[in-house]
Amino acid sequence: MTKIKIRRFTAEGRKKWLSLYNEIFISIDSKVLNRRAPKEGIKKGFTNSLKKKVDFLKNDFELTEEVSKAKDLEIKKFKNSYELAKAIHYSLKECEYSDIYEDECLWDWLALQLWDQIFVPGEMYGYMPYRYTLVLSREDQFRHLIRGPWYALYHYGENSKIFTYTKTYQQNDFLEQYIKVTHMREMQNIPEVCMKLYYDPETERALPGVTKGKKGGFPRLRDKIGQFNKVKYLWDMKSEQIINMLPKEFNKYKQRV
Repeated sequence: MTKIKIRRFTAEGRKKWLSLYNEIFISIDSKVLNRRAPKEGIKKGFTNSLKKKVDFLKNDFELTEEVSKAKDLEIKKFKNSYELAKAIHYSLKECEYSDIYEDECLWDWLALQLWDQIFVPGEMYGYMPYRYTLVLSREDQFRHLIRGPWYALYHYGENSKIFTYTKTYQQNDFLEQYIKVTHMREMQNIPEVCMKLYYDPETERALPGVTKGKKGGFPRLRDKIGQFNKVKYLWDMKSEQIINMLPKEFNKYKQRV
């Protein structure tokens, strides 16, 4: 385990990072023959020259500045994105949320410092820029592999496990599907509903197939919450109350509660 001081890119530093990752992306994309099966292309495209450039920028502190109120970040081999998010949350918990929430220079610097854990050629399938360079758009802002898990943990605490159980270099289907629905994203009780219905504490993962469109799965829950929200005030309801409102198709999962 090592400790580092939390820093953020200067404007010039982030500009260099964006340029470098664009170079990485172009190199990989030129080697990937099929984006549905990109493993070999990622390995070939991330050349030794690019690795050296990443290491150089990672250690160029002249392009960074310290983050006020941040505690040192303890870096270890994180088992999953939940562990990673916990470490980052601990380091940033004294910082003002409004100061860090959309700080592209902070999140991208963290992505670079944790590069070896979120960019793993031979294991990962995705390499789109939004995973490593924060894009503050409605579609992509939570796809960043550092900021997305941190956001889930910050807002949902222990219940964020359903959104962060995946490896640090993987996107989480649950997080992708859940967080883009604005009214659900802002509710504190719905992540608890998801945990009770779909999370397996023994495997520390979501139950198989629940992010697909089958009966009682998460897409159906999302539809039902949307319907309930039009006729009931769900915000103050307990998770058990919401679960009890769900129709028979959810019985398989309700039995676990």
